[in-house]
Amino acid sequence: MIRFSTRWKEELVAETAEGTLVFEFSMGQPHVYFPGKELWEREVPAWARSRWEEFHASCTEWCHRQGVPISVVENTFVYQQR
Repeated sequence: MIRFSTRWKEELVAETAEGTLVFEFSMGQPHVYFPGKELWEREVPAWARSRWEEFHASCTEWCHRQGVPISVVENTFVYQQR
C-alpha cells in the first residue's frame, strides 16, 4: 500500500512500509510531475527500483481522485526521504 500526502515545499510524499519517496507537486496550478523510467532507475533506492509501474499507477489514481493532472517527465525530481 502506498499512502500519498502533500507538503508545503511543493512535494508529494509517497509512504510505504519499505520507505518514503518524494515527488514534485506544483501547488500554484496543482500538477504532479512523475519521473520517467530512466530517471526513476537512476534516482530511487534499490527497494523501489523495480516498482515504477506500481508507484505510477498508485500516483495516477491519487491524482485522479484529487482532480490533479499528472505528467511523466525526465526533468523532475524524486528522492528518498530519510
